[in-house]
Amino acid sequence: MKLRLLVVGRGSKELADFEARFIERLKPFAQCSVIELPEGRGKQVSQRKQEEAKTIFKQAVKGFVIFDERGSLHDSKKWAAYIERMPADAQLDFVIGGADGLHDDVRAAAAACWSLSKLTLPHQLVRAVVLEQFYRAFTIIQGHPYHRV
Repeated sequence: MKLRLLVVGRGSKELADFEARFIERLKPFAQCSVIELPEGRGKQVSQRKQEEAKTIFKQAVKGFVIFDERGSLHDSKKWAAYIERMPADAQLDFVIGGADGLHDDVRAAAAACWSLSKLTLPHQLVRAVVLEQFYRAFTIIQGHPYHRV
């Protein structure tokens, strides 16, 4: 399986080691990569979102999932069930928007819209949480004791 996290903007230096640790831990289960996409440079929010949408559409495969505070909430077991339903050779793309959020066209094209919390979170933190949840999902599927409830 191939997991790609498409993220508008750069990651945090403070969270880089955390992200790298979970990308390494995912290797036995899936190939995982974080692809940083450029932030829009327009003067208006709508222009920036539109530029970012074009870049997202150039990268994301059909069936991508977006993260947004207005999306549906899923616990770790639901993440695991979603991943487990996918074919072993699937490429799953997950998209995190930039500071201004995602363009409505991206929202409309997404197969699903998930939320990590009712809180508004910085995209750098969302990256870290998503990578950890990918790992947690695979450990749930494997019956590994990492996931404790």
